[in-house]
Amino acid sequence: LVTTPTRKPTFLLGMITGQFSYGLVQMILLAVFGVLVLKVPWGQNPLALLTLLVSFGLAAVAMGMMLGTFTRTPSQASGISIALGMVMGLLGGCMLPIEVFPPAVANAVKVLPTTWAMMGMTQLTVYNAGLVEILPYAAVLMGFAIVFFVVGILRFRYE
Repeated sequence: LVTTPTRKPTFLLGMITGQFSYGLVQMILLAVFGVLVLKVPWGQNPLALLTLLVSFGLAAVAMGMMLGTFTRTPSQASGISIALGMVMGLLGGCMLPIEVFPPAVANAVKVLPTTWAMMGMTQLTVYNAGLVEILPYAAVLMGFAIVFFVVGILRFRYE
């Protein structure tokens, strides 16, 4: 695709849309599994859940696009994304609750999108939050997405 006369915005939009759609389908399938099989109470507020999933999906795709501009080979990108994903998952509360971390660490990890996604998910499952209560978490995730997209677009080069 890079060798065709496709403009940079068109190329990036196509790549981003495909990755985002793939990720969103995965998240929805996992959420449905959680509701039906594990009895996770996400189903009580589907619009709030969808808002959180979409905003986190955009942040994740934007971060992936940005990280891709810092690597030279696909294997480099794969290795970095797996390592970074595991660290962000651990520190963001996906593997251990943030409450078990010392207060300084719990505050420091607020620079990670996974932390905001997990805080939003906690609001949904534990406190039965609705759309209004989820919006601050979704807004922060959209802020991450915007920053990551801008950095990625500015650094993107056809090679």
